[in-house]
Amino acid sequence: MNTADQLILELPLRTAQGRADFLVTGSNADAVAWLDRWPDWPGPAMCIHGPEGCGKSHLLQVWCAQTKAIAIVPAQLTTASVPNLAARGAIALDMADAVVDPEPLLHLYNLLAEHGGFLLLASRKPPIQWGLSLADLRSRVLAAPSVGILPPDDRLFMAVMAKMFADRQVRVGQDVLLFLAARIERSFAAAERAVTRLDHNSLSGQRAITVRSARALLAAN
Repeated sequence: MNTADQLILELPLRTAQGRADFLVTGSNADAVAWLDRWPDWPGPAMCIHGPEGCGKSHLLQVWCAQTKAIAIVPAQLTTASVPNLAARGAIALDMADAVVDPEPLLHLYNLLAEHGGFLLLASRKPPIQWGLSLADLRSRVLAAPSVGILPPDDRLFMAVMAKMFADRQVRVGQDVLLFLAARIERSFAAAERAVTRLDHNSLSGQRAITVRSARALLAAN
């Protein structure tokens, strides 16, 4: 068994429809546990928050696949769109802290709550820092469970990169994973960029991916 297989098998997997496997560690376990409780939530809504690249959007996709919800962004949330969205029964709003007009969000919340629906909110900042000006919306959002997602820890970050390489049928040693984990931005997007570049460089040169080649490629960035 190669290093990629070992790292992946060490972590619980959550398969997202049309996406890579979602790996669970201490950095995201609380959020995953709360989503697993659905539909046994204490209210119609819950919030997950964390820095860019921590996996919020991916986790929203996992939840949508499990619940048949649809994922939207603030630009899709308008007064006109609310009735159709609420009729779906479950909505995941990404970048919720970027909502400019709070009225449609309040209307959506109320309609979903009235008909037994659910609203999952994802943001970079915790809800208390959103600066919501609409008192009714603020009270509802702050009453919902709110769970933080941390940047990926070493174990998760290396496992994600191992899987990205494995998906490309590329074998790398743990020394390469350790080298990358210590030197690139701690986000899934940065991991994807690094793996893609290393894979392309390896294919073009018909050579294995080593710490030496990884160091050279990062230095050339």
